[in-house]
Amino acid sequence: MMNLIDELQNWYASQCDDVWEHSFGVQIANIDNPGWKVKITGATARKLTSVSSERSENDWITVQATGTEFNGYGGPCNLQELLTLAVDWLR
Repeated sequence: MMNLIDELQNWYASQCDDVWEHSFGVQIANIDNPGWKVKITGATARKLTSVSSERSENDWITVQATGTEFNGYGGPCNLQELLTLAVDWLR
């Protein structure tokens, strides 16, 4: 997982220019389902992505990503899977 964190950090740092980070960025938060939310804004020219998988009550994932924004939600043990999809979207 550290490579995922490193890649996400490196992408974020490469975007920061004293302007971008005031409007865009990365958010990782818990939600009350329970689960996780990963949101990335301010990317450019990324591929459209749509994923939905309901494996069980606690093992699920939903991702909607446009060319500029990634929105991913998942169950309480799906954070690594969400980060993998987010980093893949950024590549």
